[in-house]
Amino acid sequence: MLFRKGSNPKSRYVPLRTKFIVLFFLLITIPFLIIGTISYRKYTAGVERSTVELSNQVVNQININLERYIKELDRLTLTPLYDEDMMQILRKHRGAGPAGTYLSTDETLKMNLFISSLAFDRGEIESILVFTNDGGIFSNLDQSVRKRWDVSMADWMEPVEREDGGLTILPPHTAAYYTEGKQGMISAARVIREPYTNAKLGIVKVDLTPRGFGSIVSTLRSGGSGLLQITDKNQAVLYSEADKLPDLQESYITASAESSYTGLKVTSMIPRTQLREDARELTSSTLIVSIVALAAAYAAAILLSNRLIKPIAHLQSKMRQVKRGLFLERATVTTSDEIGQLTEGFNTMIGEIDRLVKEVYETRLKEREAELLALQSQIHPHFLYNTLEMVNMLALQGNTRELSGVVTSLGKLLRYTVGHREQMVYVLDEVRFVEAYLRIQGMRLGDKLQAVIHIDSSFDYCVVPKLILQPLIENVIEHAMGQEPLHLVLTASVDEEDLVLSVKDDGLGISGTRLQELEQQLYGSHSRPAAVDADQRGFGRVEKGLALRNVHQRLRLLYGEPYGLTLDNTAERGVTVSLRLPMNWEAMNDAGPAGGRQEEEE
Repeated sequence: MLFRKGSNPKSRYVPLRTKFIVLFFLLITIPFLIIGTISYRKYTAGVERSTVELSNQVVNQININLERYIKELDRLTLTPLYDEDMMQILRKHRGAGPAGTYLSTDETLKMNLFISSLAFDRGEIESILVFTNDGGIFSNLDQSVRKRWDVSMADWMEPVEREDGGLTILPPHTAAYYTEGKQGMISAARVIREPYTNAKLGIVKVDLTPRGFGSIVSTLRSGGSGLLQITDKNQAVLYSEADKLPDLQESYITASAESSYTGLKVTSMIPRTQLREDARELTSSTLIVSIVALAAAYAAAILLSNRLIKPIAHLQSKMRQVKRGLFLERATVTTSDEIGQLTEGFNTMIGEIDRLVKEVYETRLKEREAELLALQSQIHPHFLYNTLEMVNMLALQGNTRELSGVVTSLGKLLRYTVGHREQMVYVLDEVRFVEAYLRIQGMRLGDKLQAVIHIDSSFDYCVVPKLILQPLIENVIEHAMGQEPLHLVLTASVDEEDLVLSVKDDGLGISGTRLQELEQQLYGSHSRPAAVDADQRGFGRVEKGLALRNVHQRLRLLYGEPYGLTLDNTAERGVTVSLRLPMNWEAMNDAGPAGGRQEEEE
């Protein structure tokens, strides 16, 4: 445990970073928990309120449709009063007792034809039946309905007769007059009376299929949530979506509407647990996002604490670098207070020392030569491993011709990069090196890589820095390769008095943000070529993201400010990377690239 000198040993030392983290925790986490709790409650209340409003609208509309449907049944059961043939048949059978139970064929034909016309194209109607006083039954279903009825089948007639000619909606009951008795039948019935004498002539009854009430409900369901129930004026359930409901006051949100015309009541019941489950799902999703945001906030808090408490440590580390002779080191100015002013003074002092050292010892020139030699002699171990693995596979498969091509191309690469130490080469030599590299990559990638080189032979003996094209090709293969085949085009052109070498691809492309980052790395005022590490070398690249920068810095070191590398992502797909360098036709001696070509030709 650490204690400050001269302080009370009982007071525990708390680092400033810990204080900042605790402060951020109190400022971020506690408000988040409070806001989350309030939001959950308000969301739940709002959902319940919206659900009640929507349920009221649905229930009212169902009630209107149900009332309209009952009116249609009312008109349907009144139709026999307006057909004289039907009334004559009913008058003939108005006497009670078995004497008149005989139904003639002519009567049955006329009645069935009339009833069938009423039930035509009404899929929700199971059957329309007319019960005569003397025990006869007329129906549009000849095979499944009995021809006579008796008291044992007429327990439903009592409420119909009490209505004295009015329409009666019968709750689910047993229809025993079918040859196969049917349970839970919902019906509309009324007594048929003589218009002038008011004498009872019979009963007309419309049996509905389960689709009857269900079709009215299904057309207006909202999202399938909640349960619906339809009851008559005696509280008998005509239609219900649940066999047994829990306590409505505690478990359900209810909305109801009652028809003054039919006496039917429509009730909608939405489970509160379901609404809260939706709220919990939303809360869970929000919680996941919020946890990620909190993690990011805590990470930002740690970074901010580092920026607040470590500027002096940063300045101290830069001073140690300068002590070792690295005069290009600069401290980052993060504040505008006294520490920031001290950092600016340190940077100014080191800049002046660096200028004086350069003027006296000319170390900058030697550093350029060392950097150029390092950048042009890099061989990527992973590329060699992959190539040797491919050689091993071809050898095992017995593909001697392809094996010979890979070995030959690899030999050319090694001879070009290791065997010759010259810094300047002909365009022809550089293109041959790229062709050998593409042959190896083409055998490894197959149809996924399609490369074309369009460089006129008039550029063959133009002098360029060694190893400036291959890093661009490798950068495309590393970063632009997607699921689709990659097309790559290498071209050369003249712009005023400069040579422009371009590598264009139709790969994944590059976003505007990433392009700005790359341009900052390429053209930043303090950017320098990255140091070359022995196990991170590649054909023209140090590591991912540095290949383009190294090529650009080499051209700047050799030719100065106007020359270097440019990026263009304005095409529909892919990126175009261009190199601008001065046109140079200087002749090379035999020890240079010409000698290298002779070795390759041999």
